[in-house]
Amino acid sequence: MTARYILILKLFCFSLIFFLGACAAFKPERNFSKNGLTIKFRSINHLDDIQNLKFQYPIVISKKNINNHLLSLYYQKIVSPRRPKPVFSRSAVAEIAPLFKTVMKKVKPGKYLHFEYQGSRGVIEGQVFAASKKLHWRLFRINGVAYSNDPLRIKKPTWRLVRIPGLSYQILKTGGFKKSIQNRIVAKINLPFPKYRDRSRFRE
Repeated sequence: MTARYILILKLFCFSLIFFLGACAAFKPERNFSKNGLTIKFRSINHLDDIQNLKFQYPIVISKKNINNHLLSLYYQKIVSPRRPKPVFSRSAVAEIAPLFKTVMKKVKPGKYLHFEYQGSRGVIEGQVFAASKKLHWRLFRINGVAYSNDPLRIKKPTWRLVRIPGLSYQILKTGGFKKSIQNRIVAKINLPFPKYRDRSRFRE
């Protein structure tokens, strides 16, 4: 009986260790929230079109430069376009830039940042990661409106990001053709302050 109890005890201890290890492995990532901004770590396996990208960890960026990035993001309606508008207001940038800076320094290999900002006009949702000394911004919703730019117009087009000097779209190459993805912006990490704010300096 004693040997049997010892065997049962060993099996119990092994099962407990395995269970605790599994719990640690599947423990959800910590979320960071402040001033309406929530940032989460997610696996780069969820990203698409990242071939040949050399990811950079951690993302070390000054508060000044993260301000410049956020202030450089502009968007425009696709149907009946009007003057481009900033994605983030100056007041919003002042509130959320410090959290972006802090969390970017914490990102670990194999991860990227998914963020949601609850602004006065609706949710702004997107992804950001660093690769080859550049920041990649991918936006899915601006002011609660999801991105749509179906060339067949099966689904009504909504908005597109607008490039200013220093920014470019992500380019996809398929079958010898190049396609600009207009909700994905790529910019050098050390981006200067966006000086050009009149419409004539925006790039189509």
